[in-house]
Amino acid sequence: MAAEIAMAESSGRQFATGPFGERGYWQINTNHGSLSTYDPLGNAKAAIVISDNGANWHPWTTFLTGAYRGRC
Repeated sequence: MAAEIAMAESSGRQFATGPFGERGYWQINTNHGSLSTYDPLGNAKAAIVISDNGANWHPWTTFLTGAYRGRC
């Protein structure tokens, strides 16, 4: 699911930037401070922290809308 969300959020682009400054594969919002990074490992770690170790993907719009389904 994490990979599908990343694909839906950034189309798999490391340096993707969202309209509000979201960064990286999982489009981590800048309100998360240093967790918002283009570094692949840092961005993945941020997704783990924010998703509560993969238990809660509700912070991602693509999860809420179902846009992540079938991306991988």
